[in-house]
Amino acid sequence: MSIFEWLADLAGIEAPTLLEVIFVSCAILGGILFFIMMILMLVGDIIGGVGEAVGFDADIGTDLGFEMLSIQGLSVAVMMFGLTGMFGLSATGSDVVAVLFGGAGAAGGMYGMAQMMRGISHLQADGTLNYDDAIGQRGQVYSRIRPNESGEVQIPLGGSLKNVAARSKDKELLIPSGEFIKVVDRIGSTMIVIPLEDVASEE
Repeated sequence: MSIFEWLADLAGIEAPTLLEVIFVSCAILGGILFFIMMILMLVGDIIGGVGEAVGFDADIGTDLGFEMLSIQGLSVAVMMFGLTGMFGLSATGSDVVAVLFGGAGAAGGMYGMAQMMRGISHLQADGTLNYDDAIGQRGQVYSRIRPNESGEVQIPLGGSLKNVAARSKDKELLIPSGEFIKVVDRIGSTMIVIPLEDVASEE
């Protein structure tokens, strides 16, 4: 007698099958991971800013943000596999149909997450900001720009100070937080910047 059967007999209920245990585990694990990833995405900028202020390397940059989004997609897929699999199993009683339901739910969950993130991206990009206006502006690094990676800079844009993604023109250069910079170009909504001291030396 397995531990599940023993616990079920003790509680007076029917022991869950292995497939039911898998579906329930996936639903719980996926749900927890999805919740954690959403919280991290929402407070990532705050944590990064606090970490920079106290000298802790808690940089949550744009590149890591994209990695988190793919983790979110996987967590949604796992969660939906468990939920729709349990629904299919309870509705039909067939293991094969339940697994097919779970697979369809996982695919639909990942597609839905991709569409949601695309919508959020379009909301950010479709505002009244004209990123060409940022070229030539001077600002300050908000989240350090590491060699060949993205960070964030704070520049005047659209009538107020905005935090936008940025990369160094010199891909081997580290630009620490607090450094003053000048925007010299852009790729999409990502600013290409150089340290202000380099501008002074050229002038």
